[in-house]
Amino acid sequence: MSHIEILDSGYVDREDSAFATIVGLDDGDLVCGFSRGGGHYARGDTHCARSADNGQTWTYQGVVLARETNPPKTNHLRLSRTREGVILAYGQRDIRQYTQDALITTYSEPVLCRSTDGGRTWLEPEIIPFQIEGPYEISNPIVVANDGRWLAPTATLHDGRYGEIVVVHESCDEGATWPEMYTVFQDPGTGVGYLEQKLIECGSGHLLACAWVQDFANDTDLKNAYSFSIDGGRDWGGPHPTSIQGQTMTPIWLGDDRFMILYNKRFGDQSIQMCLVRAVEDRWELTFEDMLYDSRAKLELTDEISSQEQIRLIEFGYPMGVRMDDNTALTVHWCVEEGVSCIRWTRLKIVW
Repeated sequence: MSHIEILDSGYVDREDSAFATIVGLDDGDLVCGFSRGGGHYARGDTHCARSADNGQTWTYQGVVLARETNPPKTNHLRLSRTREGVILAYGQRDIRQYTQDALITTYSEPVLCRSTDGGRTWLEPEIIPFQIEGPYEISNPIVVANDGRWLAPTATLHDGRYGEIVVVHESCDEGATWPEMYTVFQDPGTGVGYLEQKLIECGSGHLLACAWVQDFANDTDLKNAYSFSIDGGRDWGGPHPTSIQGQTMTPIWLGDDRFMILYNKRFGDQSIQMCLVRAVEDRWELTFEDMLYDSRAKLELTDEISSQEQIRLIEFGYPMGVRMDDNTALTVHWCVEEGVSCIRWTRLKIVW
């Protein structure tokens, strides 16, 4: 019977960190990028660590993109890699200003940093010329497609209209230009937004996108949604509802129509869940589900507390992962333990 087993777990970083992503290198090493400073508020900058033993132990490596002070600029970037081994760190840089009460974001810009030596050093950031206005929510690394195109996903985050549109910007010249933009999810005019988008390639020309769906007009969560593209991300079918009532959702392709799904359960007994799913077109079949991480928290959404206020109380999230071989995967997520926001890794055995 198909299932997932937890083999072991440990820490990548315990320095007020969050939002981790992992890439594997040709020499077998792993590089993990993450934000440091402010936990899940990401009020610092982006750093990376390295593992030479399949993720069992990690050594801090250095800064990917440093924060700036005049004016204050913070950043949080996500890692992916090209077939040639160049690591791409993609995300947003927030320009902030001090007010009487707080440090607030006044402008954000999409940035891309590159490393050609396995994450040891990084080139200066490049600004990606988006065709939509910010502020943005960038929650997925650049997807390097099998045909060589680069796809940079993003969502809008406008005045409470969270995830009103999710798009991918396309580059056919390794990031030199970004002339095309394609819509993945879009509010149909009912006040529904698509948050913390995740997008992966699952076969040549085939892509899967997942999103946490929120009725932002009524401040309620809906079931997570997904869409497929069979033409390299230009056109998308859906969105279709999943059977999952969660928030951040991350797919990992296991071949054919099989996926491992990680998602945040943030109602009742909160946890990060791990699932096995068969999905194709508008068919979504959940075949296994269990707990990956127990947060031991109970935060029920009531009329007295909005979903955005509740998010400020959350102490775990952003599960991501990389497939190590046919039977194992290495996942990472942030969590607050002993009052410190940290990055925890978990090794999984997949039986299917």
